Amino acid sequence: MKFGIFVFGDNHPELGRSNQKYYQEVLTMADWAEELGFDSFWLGEHHLFWYGTCVSPPMIIAALGQRTKRIRLGPAVAVPSFHNPLIVAEEYALADNLCNGRLEFALGSGFSPVEFERFGMTMEQAKEKFWEATEIIFKAWKGGEFSHHGKHYRFENISLYMQPLQKPVPTWLAASSDDTLIKAGQMGLPMMGIPFARSNNIADVKAKNDLYLDAYRKTGHKAAPEIMVAMPVYLHPRENAAVDEARPYFERNISFHKTHRRPGSKIPQLDNIKQERLALFTNPQDAVAILRDYEKIGVTHVVGIVNFGGVPMSDVRRTLELMSKEVLPKFK
Repeated sequence: MKFGIFVFGDNHPELGRSNQKYYQEVLTMADWAEELGFDSFWLGEHHLFWYGTCVSPPMIIAALGQRTKRIRLGPAVAVPSFHNPLIVAEEYALADNLCNGRLEFALGSGFSPVEFERFGMTMEQAKEKFWEATEIIFKAWKGGEFSHHGKHYRFENISLYMQPLQKPVPTWLAASSDDTLIKAGQMGLPMMGIPFARSNNIADVKAKNDLYLDAYRKTGHKAAPEIMVAMPVYLHPRENAAVDEARPYFERNISFHKTHRRPGSKIPQLDNIKQERLALFTNPQDAVAILRDYEKIGVTHVVGIVNFGGVPMSDVRRTLELMSKEVLPKFK
């Protein structure tokens, strides 16, 4: 099992922390992640709200590429519906060059209808644009000239001079609906999910993984399938302290879900997601036991959300150190 760190980009105004200060912290976290032996560092793409200060993951990846040497860097996830897909392909290709071929690309259709409304589209339109844009990005990264005639985009005889350093770029697909899980498996792409936001318990996580794996194997893909899960992580030597200290930061973080989530989607509650093992608000020993359960259901990568809701940097550092010293070695 591999481990990474995932930054949503939430910087609530009540914290009184400038975005410049916040991103100094993000850059420092990436330095720590590499120092402490994590495999990857991920950045969410959101726009317009305090929840979405990470407006340009490829820009941050380019910056991190100059500070780090080994750790893999990626968006979790790039949302092409917000952009012209040719620009997405070019910017991430440039980022891959600037981080010396360490890009882990990940695509998703987005989750907040409010964001898409601000950009003048519905969630349904965004989903249509997503699949079409994804096709264009893959065509563009093959190199050579191509044309595309679709509902939302039309290009004639074009090619991208700016190509990624890696051929191919490792590419993940974020999936939560059954249709997307099946399509990810059929396409043979590694699958990424956020169980605490989409599942009721670890049995639900297994069911989604099984749906993906069944489609992956039936389509005939030979490579070992890869499944990533993202979860909030706050570790402390004492489990009760982990829960009590994490609570105000988690409550601040999920306040965005109360007003900006998809209709019908759940609002995660700390006590519930802890009980159902969809988050790690605990001590290192219990974290290892929970992660073993994820390993048994096919999960190959875990990315921890460690700075949610304004968790102080001293607490972030403690969580990373406990993971590095007492969790990661158990899975090597």
